[in-house]
Amino acid sequence: MPSERSTTTRRSAGIRDRGVTVPDDAVVDQLVRPLRRYIPVGWFDWEPYGKRPKSWWPDLWLFTSFLAMAALLTWPSPLIQFDWAVRMWAIDYRIESLRPVAESLAQFGQARVVAPVTLGFAVWCSLRSRSIRPLLMYVLSFITLAAILGMKYVLGRPLSLHPFQLRDVSPDGALLFTYFPEGGGGNINEATAFPSGHAVNSVLLFGLIVMLIGGLIPKTLRWGLIWVPPIAVFSAQVFYLGQHWFSDEPAGIILGLLIIRSAQRVAWHEIPLGPLKVFEPATRKTILISTLLILWVMGTPLLPLNLALVSAVLVVATGLGWLLLSRREARRREEEEEAAEIPSQQSDSSQ
Repeated sequence: MPSERSTTTRRSAGIRDRGVTVPDDAVVDQLVRPLRRYIPVGWFDWEPYGKRPKSWWPDLWLFTSFLAMAALLTWPSPLIQFDWAVRMWAIDYRIESLRPVAESLAQFGQARVVAPVTLGFAVWCSLRSRSIRPLLMYVLSFITLAAILGMKYVLGRPLSLHPFQLRDVSPDGALLFTYFPEGGGGNINEATAFPSGHAVNSVLLFGLIVMLIGGLIPKTLRWGLIWVPPIAVFSAQVFYLGQHWFSDEPAGIILGLLIIRSAQRVAWHEIPLGPLKVFEPATRKTILISTLLILWVMGTPLLPLNLALVSAVLVVATGLGWLLLSRREARRREEEEEAAEIPSQQSDSSQ
């Protein structure tokens, strides 16, 4: 006679794997679902954060302001005198114990520090969205930055690190187009003050981070990335480190804003790629090679002039060679697919 216990359904009858009865796919879904907000899935999902500027008037006013500022620096204007007064005030009231803090804050505008971080976010977006478009946005904006920073050497304004030595060789002050061979007889650094490259970087590179992942982070953090770096760099360089004149900073911020606003006008997630369409959707190998080429480009300006020129030629040749080989491979695959379709069509017609 069977016992009562044998006819009773046991609570542990459906338990397997040490009591885990939830299917694996359900467990994964429960773990991944909270992260969906931070992990865009599908190569078509990524798009830059932020609304496109509707008017060109702010850009026009910014550019006009930059030109006006540059014009005032070509002669002993009140702006030159104001820059000198601020520099003297900073020397008299500088708190030397805050120098390490100021040096740390200035790193927000250091390209060799922030640019790799921004590139890391671009690579992450490319990997998660299977697209080279985030990398393309980074490269074009960064190239624009390099072109604009080149004007520092053309405009030629001495830095403010040694103002008293500068006054000896240039009584009118730190004017534009003021070049001093070998420091002009004093300990004067090269004339690359206007505009401040750190200020441009603090706006552009952090602005690119917001464009890359702005939709995935809280609003407070977005505003922090936009406002904190420029203010930190401005304060550190002008009032503590003495690396720039006062007017160098707003000039750099203006140029950074112009680049970011220009980048926001481009629909990077849907812009025609032309010959680069062969890389979409992007594989991990494609993103890896693209990243290596970008790092190569970023490292080229750090080389001596002759090596930099050779490196620039090599990186362009390497990129073009990769593009040509990729296009040839894509055509070969298309021909193979067409050849495979012809027999299937013939067999269907015979039936």
